Amino acid sequence: MAKKRANGEGSIRKRKDGRWEGRYTAGHDPEMGKAIYKNVLGRTQAEVKEKLKATIKETQSLDQTTSIQISETSRWKRSPLWNCRSSTRNC
Repeated sequence: MAKKRANGEGSIRKRKDGRWEGRYTAGHDPEMGKAIYKNVLGRTQAEVKEKLKATIKETQSLDQTTSIQISETSRWKRSPLWNCRSSTRNC
């Protein structure tokens, strides 16, 4: 039976093409609340385990304010005022 990985460690599996894949949750979309999944690939399980550990550590150390600023900008770009042309002035 396979070893159970702890919460936050991601998952590791062998793909059909023979490579190993590690998947982890990089965060959640601020608007929709859906999880954002990322993956790493490698030739061996040990290689993927190391890559996965390093990537998760790097993801956790990212500045969260940057992602909030990006989401605020993207929300504004989807607003009706962003699509308004300055020449028409009817917005």
